Amino acid sequence: MSLDPSTGSNRGQVLALYFSFALIGAVMWPIGQNWRAHPQDNFPLSYYPMFSAKREAVETFYYVVGLDAEGKRRYIPHNIIGDGGGNQVRRQLRKIINNGHAPELAQQVAQRLARKRGYRKIVSVSVIRGQYSVEDFFHGKKDPISERVYGFAEVERKAAS
Repeated sequence: MSLDPSTGSNRGQVLALYFSFALIGAVMWPIGQNWRAHPQDNFPLSYYPMFSAKREAVETFYYVVGLDAEGKRRYIPHNIIGDGGGNQVRRQLRKIINNGHAPELAQQVAQRLARKRGYRKIVSVSVIRGQYSVEDFFHGKKDPISERVYGFAEVERKAAS
């Protein structure tokens, strides 16, 4: 096969080859940012800092945990805790804890759980800030290093009549 662009039959192949090289170059271009003192992440040519940035050894998370009568933990989903997506609710949760309103939130979540069928076994709710070892977490150890409860409420259900 001759790669002479002047021949009509191979023109499409040559254009495809040039396009492929340009596309590969564009995808690989941002890799150079990894060796700069002050890298810049520009969409759509991203060097993916969320994957390449150094992580802290210990990360802090804010969440709500329900306990059943046997003491088994169940993480409460974001749509029961507040309005919005998971990340938005997590930010709201952090603000609520920092502003000292975790007991009120625990009571609100407990009231919501009391009305939901899938959560009948939950007897209490805790609003928590937990710290996790990133290395341990990604190697299967999901338990927190430490936790602090900022709000607590019993789930009170009406007796069936």
